[in-house]
Amino acid sequence: MRFATTPPNGTPSESVPMTTRGTELRWIIRHRRVSSILLPRNGRRVHQLLIISEPNFVGSFDIGESVLFFFRETAVEYINCGKSVYSRVARVCKKDTGGKNILVQNWSTYLKARLNCSIPGEFPFYFNEIQSIYKIPGDDQRFYGTFTTSTNGLMGSAICSFSLKDIQASFNGKFKEQATSSSAWLPVLSSRVPEPRPGTCVDDTETLPDTVLNFIRSHPLMDSAVMHENEKPVYFKRDLFFTRLVVDRIKVDIGGEIVEYTVYYAGTNDGRVHKIVEWVKLNEESSSSILLDVFDITPGEPIQVMEISKVHKALYVASDNRVKQIDLVMCNRRYDNCLRCVHDPYCGWDKESNVCKPYAPGLLQDVSNSTGHICDSSIVKKKMVVTWGQSLHLGCFLKMPAVLSSQTITWYHYSKEKGKYKIIFRPDKYIETSEHGLVIIAVTEADAGRYDCWMGGSLLCSYNVTVDAHRLGRGSNDYQKIYSDWCHEFEKYKSAMKTWERKQAQCSSRQNDSNQNSHPNEIYRTLV
Repeated sequence: MRFATTPPNGTPSESVPMTTRGTELRWIIRHRRVSSILLPRNGRRVHQLLIISEPNFVGSFDIGESVLFFFRETAVEYINCGKSVYSRVARVCKKDTGGKNILVQNWSTYLKARLNCSIPGEFPFYFNEIQSIYKIPGDDQRFYGTFTTSTNGLMGSAICSFSLKDIQASFNGKFKEQATSSSAWLPVLSSRVPEPRPGTCVDDTETLPDTVLNFIRSHPLMDSAVMHENEKPVYFKRDLFFTRLVVDRIKVDIGGEIVEYTVYYAGTNDGRVHKIVEWVKLNEESSSSILLDVFDITPGEPIQVMEISKVHKALYVASDNRVKQIDLVMCNRRYDNCLRCVHDPYCGWDKESNVCKPYAPGLLQDVSNSTGHICDSSIVKKKMVVTWGQSLHLGCFLKMPAVLSSQTITWYHYSKEKGKYKIIFRPDKYIETSEHGLVIIAVTEADAGRYDCWMGGSLLCSYNVTVDAHRLGRGSNDYQKIYSDWCHEFEKYKSAMKTWERKQAQCSSRQNDSNQNSHPNEIYRTLV
């Protein structure tokens, strides 16, 4: 195992390359005392057989008298069933100098446990591969990680949180062992564990008995996995690959009661940042979370580094070629309606000026969506007067936010003749736009009335439509004839468009066939 050298100032750089049997490892080293363990100068080496197997490290933290390492590796306990990768947390005492006769210049307090990030159920769905780990500065009691499924299976990502209490409980629990190479891995009987307990931090590890050193050399793996908090991931989604994570925690005064929210910023391999908020329900221990926003930061480039600056109230995001800054509080520049504004814990809606502002007591806020009609009084009822026979477009957004694109949008019409009824889309009368707006074809007197657009139990926008039949410049029969001619021309256009698309597809197919024997870098070579 080859370690990178320590820089002259004794503190490794932010991203330190390390090589273990040809595998490149990178993680952020933040403390001088961590570097003295991680980057030894006296030739100390990690015992390879059971301690570590094809690892990829993602982070390490100086916690009390120990150092915690987070990584993923080939699971030795699964090897009889095939090859699988598990996420791990390992613990090493800072004063570990190895044993006197056994494990000389090797770790003598090294223990590791599996990290369990999964969707619960009779058959849990596991996110086995940790990609990043984060700890809020000043809070050593909780760790937040992004996890993905195996790259050769169904793609998905999750965010899970782990408490230091649960991590320590795993290290204080039973050890795991395999009696023979064909045996199952089973917990070690407590009566077989020597004293002092293997992995316990002592002032001088060279004084540890040989029985303790022999035991920990063959039993570094703990039996119990570290379970994520709240018995479920904070957030998970399929067809997504989270690469980095940072976390912010804020407290808000809601009617004299202090409510705490945890905001997650998760970067992806295609350059986007997902903003997620989590809260604990009042009088309950379980938490809930929602996706607030999605930012397209470095399109097409994986996000490699993210960091929060509390001083500048900003999030810094970097890919291999770009660095960008995002304000944590961007209320009126991001949200133009009450519904989205009140869900962001940094913001609140001013119902007097109809503007989204940085939160202060007195502004509307409903992150948990516990007050479904909080924005109803802030919805502006727009009035529209249209001419008989005209086509009418009603919409709530100029462009539907990506975070809302998967939500169910429903339009309702309130008319004198029918009362309230749900709009059913059909090509000859009601058409849904790409931004979930409503187009009404050939408006008549029956189309007058109020139109409300709802997302779930929340009102997005409302229109009062009046049809003016007296503003026609021609007779109604002439107008209908012109409209019929226009529809006929439009049908001809659609037919011509389909013919063109069919021919274009045929040309593309022939072009692909002709390019099969060409060099993939041909265009690149002509440019240089």
